[in-house]
Formats: sequence, structure tokens, C-alpha cells
Amino acid sequence: MDDLDHKSTPWLNGGFDIEGIVVAFAVFLGALLLGWLWAPLFWLGFIAFIATLLATRWSQRTPPELASGIVAPCDGIVVSVTQMEAPPELRFHTPVVTRVRISSAPVSTNKIYTPISGSLEHVTLEEGDSSIPIAMRADDEGLSRAWMCFESHGQQVGIRLASGGFGPRIEIDMNAGDIARLGKPCGTRRLGGWCDLFIPTSSGQLIWPGQSLVGGETVIGRLRSDAHDAEDDEIEEAFEIQREAAAGVAEEDPFEPVLAEDEEDDEQYVSPEDADVSEEDPAILFARLREAARRSEEGD
Repeated sequence: MDDLDHKSTPWLNGGFDIEGIVVAFAVFLGALLLGWLWAPLFWLGFIAFIATLLATRWSQRTPPELASGIVAPCDGIVVSVTQMEAPPELRFHTPVVTRVRISSAPVSTNKIYTPISGSLEHVTLEEGDSSIPIAMRADDEGLSRAWMCFESHGQQVGIRLASGGFGPRIEIDMNAGDIARLGKPCGTRRLGGWCDLFIPTSSGQLIWPGQSLVGGETVIGRLRSDAHDAEDDEIEEAFEIQREAAAGVAEEDPFEPVLAEDEEDDEQYVSPEDADVSEEDPAILFARLREAARRSEEGD
């Protein structure tokens, strides 16, 4: 079980926060007292009891094993996928991003999950108006909001959470500079609301409007992997050098005498074993090939 869930009681694939259970039963006792005064008041208290339980429900998740993957930050349904200007609150390096808007029902589990592996660059919380219990629209005024910007190898992914202003609705359990692990709980949003996920326009997308998402598990897409491409090009270049060198050795006349200048070059040549190079450097393969060719010529 994750460290953020160590205060929870397991229930099927999840559970309820201990603090929430205590508050819920306190509300239920209040409902009983109100019902003793006037019966209809009991049902109002009972509705508040159910809402409190729903606000404290969480679920255990198993993140995918993807080094550059992007996963859903919460449970919900994709409302839209559009390109737009990056919100200034996220401090993105790029001016245009892809926004995935997710709607979460009040009965959804309350955990927020890290969308990528990397680090949390900054986080901002905005208190809402206590007179607004439900977030009917994502851009309404007076909602509780949270902004989180994650970064991995120079690429940024942001989250904007929105929920009603009544009660403690959004809590973030990470600080700026903390390491983020893919699909791990990083905060709580109670009684549903909205979540805007901002991803680079160059990242692949595997979702569509109307799709149901499972927070921490559903793959949204993948970040661009420039480092991997550069590594592939470097290896391919080394292999090309090897092929050219091998072709040159095969075309040489083994009976051709060696010139004095060549002998001087060979004496100054440093063997791959003595050279100060990394074992992971593809160029060492070419060096070893030259050494083997030289020794073959000396043997002949």
C-alpha cells in the first residue's frame, strides 16, 4: 500500500480514510438527533452521511510500467481533447499545449495520481467560495482549484483541478521539487469535479472524448523520447563505421609491404584496452576492429 494511504482502512480494492469515517459517523449521530426532533430532518442528515463517505473513498491502483508514459490523473470521463495556449499558472516552456478535460462524478474515488515520472516543479492552491457546493462548469468563479506542473527530461505536463468551494475539497500531498513516480497518489479531491490535463502537442494520444478513465492506470499517451532516438542514431553510425572499415580491410592486398610511415603510426596507436574510453562508447568497436586487422597483417 502506498505511503499516502497508510491511514486508510481497506475495502475491496480500496477503502475509506479513517478521518472521513469518524466524521461520517459523527454526521450520522447528528442525523439521529435531528430525526428525534423532527423525522424529515433525519433524511437530510443521512444524505450528508452518504456524501461524507463518498468524499473519503479511495482505490488501490497498479500503474503501468512505461518510462515515458502519461496516465490519467483521476477517475472520470474525457469531455474534450483540444489544443490551446498554455495557462500562465503552469509556467510552461511551450506556448501551445493539448488539453484533456476530464469530468469526475461525486461518487468517484478521491485520489489524484501523478501523470508522469519526473519531478513536481511547482504547485498552487486556490481556496474556493464556501457557498458553492458543486462545480457545475470547470471555468466557474469561486471554485477550489489546484495547479501542478510536472517535468521529465525537459518536457512538462500540467494538471488543473477544480471542485466546489464548500468544505476541504482539494489537498496536495507533494511539495515543489519532490520526485514523482508514475501513477502514484499525490493528492486528494473530494466529491468529484473537473481535471484539465495539459500535455505537449508532440506527445502521442491514446484517448478520445467519451472514454472512461481509471486514475493512475489508463494510459493517455507517451512523451517524446529524443534521448532514445539520439542513442539509436549513434549506434547506427557506429555500425556504419564498422561496415566501412571491414570493407576496407577486405580490399587491402595482404602481400603489400608496410611503409615506414605506417609503422610509425602503428607505434603511436593506443590499443582499446589502454585507451581511456567508456565501455558503453560504440566507437570502441571500430578501434578493436582496426587492432584486429593490424595484428592479422603482422601475422601474415
